[in-house]
Amino acid sequence: MLIQGVARDLTKRGIKAIEAFGDAKAEDPSGEDQGCLAPADFFLSVGFKTVRPHPRYPRLRLELRTALSWKSDVEYALEKLLGSMSPESLLRPVRPVRPATRSMTRPMTRQPAR
Repeated sequence: MLIQGVARDLTKRGIKAIEAFGDAKAEDPSGEDQGCLAPADFFLSVGFKTVRPHPRYPRLRLELRTALSWKSDVEYALEKLLGSMSPESLLRPVRPVRPATRSMTRPMTRQPAR
């Protein structure tokens, strides 16, 4: 969501792509984080492509047009899959339908007092 927000904002400003350096070895064998860069796998998982390979710090690039169209494609697929259901309709409890009774189908009339 963070990358999508950045992509949307930068596209409005006329920027065409984002480049970043990722850390291909974000953890050393002991499990401790050795740097302050985001893992290259994270960038790759959100749509970045490697433009300059490096054993430790590859340079990655995200074409913003691709990032935004990817989001549109996913939204379209979800809408098609779920139909026109909204989150509100999914959370709303379903009330059982009661069979109509005679008094509900005819207008009520007062009986004269005897």
